[in-house]
Amino acid sequence: MTGRGRFPLLAMMVGACFLGAEISAADDKAAHALAERFAGGAEKEEAKRTAKRKAEDARRQTAEEAEMLKRARAEAEERKAAADKARAEEEAREARLEEERRIAEEQRLTEEKRIAEEKRAEEARRVAEEQRLAEEKRIAEEKRAEEARRLAEEQRLAEEKRIAEEKRAEEASRLAEEQRLAEEKRVAEQKRAEEARRVAEEQRLAEEKRIAEERQKRLAAEREAEHTRLTEKLLKLQQQRAERKQLTERAPMGLGAPAAPVIAAPAKPEPPHTDVVTAPAPATRVTILLVMDSGTNGIRRFGKKTADPVICSGPTCWVSSGTSRGSLTLARGQALGPANTLGRRAAACNQHLACVFRDVDLKTRAASIQPIDLRIMRHDRRQPLTLEADHSCRVSGGTLVCDKVFATSTWRAWVVPESVAAKAGPAAIEAALESRLGIKPSAALDASRL
Repeated sequence: MTGRGRFPLLAMMVGACFLGAEISAADDKAAHALAERFAGGAEKEEAKRTAKRKAEDARRQTAEEAEMLKRARAEAEERKAAADKARAEEEAREARLEEERRIAEEQRLTEEKRIAEEKRAEEARRVAEEQRLAEEKRIAEEKRAEEARRLAEEQRLAEEKRIAEEKRAEEASRLAEEQRLAEEKRVAEQKRAEEARRVAEEQRLAEEKRIAEERQKRLAAEREAEHTRLTEKLLKLQQQRAERKQLTERAPMGLGAPAAPVIAAPAKPEPPHTDVVTAPAPATRVTILLVMDSGTNGIRRFGKKTADPVICSGPTCWVSSGTSRGSLTLARGQALGPANTLGRRAAACNQHLACVFRDVDLKTRAASIQPIDLRIMRHDRRQPLTLEADHSCRVSGGTLVCDKVFATSTWRAWVVPESVAAKAGPAAIEAALESRLGIKPSAALDASRL
């Protein structure tokens, strides 16, 4: 039995001893009280009774003591039995507690074992979960890598496709540009051929007109010479008649006869009127005051509203030298070629919508003039128009004025005879350009009417 089991048993035994002592003290008190109750009788009787009582008390005391001893023994036995029983119960309880402790320990060990197994299972599940997550992460990374490779491959293929399409587009654009250039070259050649034919036709018509005018002049001169010859012949005949008449009248002359009258020669008659009028020689050298509208194609559409104009007629072009000097004459290929386009360009007309071309020789009375706005890649060729010197141009009050405006939908011009332009001077020419040939709208001529 353990120490903790012995202490309760010892306490029970000590308690039983104290209980027996208290019971004996209680019996003694009862006996003393009984004796005191019967002590108040007479002395005799008291003595008799005392003796008897003493004897009885002694017997009773003896009996009581025996009874008390018996009871004490019984109580002691009971206490012993109770103690034994308590000890047995304590031992049984200790055994139960020990069993309970053993069972609890077993349960604790079982629980610890269960918890350990659960921990191991949880650790196994955690490791399995981590392995699963790592596997899923690896699979996801492999998928992302595969997706990245797929996207990179798609981007590479798309880039190759884009490059191929750009190459095809560039090739198509190059072919289209070559076709366009070929078409422009063909159209330009056709235009040049048409222009050459037109110029040749104009020259032929001008030559025929010149021949007709010369023929008319020659016929008029012949008629005038014939008329002069006939007039002189008539005068000569009249003079001869007058002389013959004078001789006839002098024949019978005698003394005192009157002198023959002197007949004056008739005055030279006026030449007869003729329908042929000799026109002054046409002025072929002119000054052209040009005002252009800004271009609507290419860079001109978005950039500064300006132009770099030159003018051409057939194979000849003119580049302006300003208001006081004659224009520079160049072949068309030189004026429109890359050397001039990237170099001098339009000279005094660079970055000008209004410009003057001094001392332009049209060669004939009228010539087809085409303004061309020089650009880097493709020149802006405007509509050509037949121009001739405007003899209405004059200097009035220091201002250059012309009654006729040669105009198309994109440009207009004054064609001033060079002699009038020289008389007007650079200041008047510049003022006319600044006014943009501002005259009354009724004086402008539309290209369709020219």
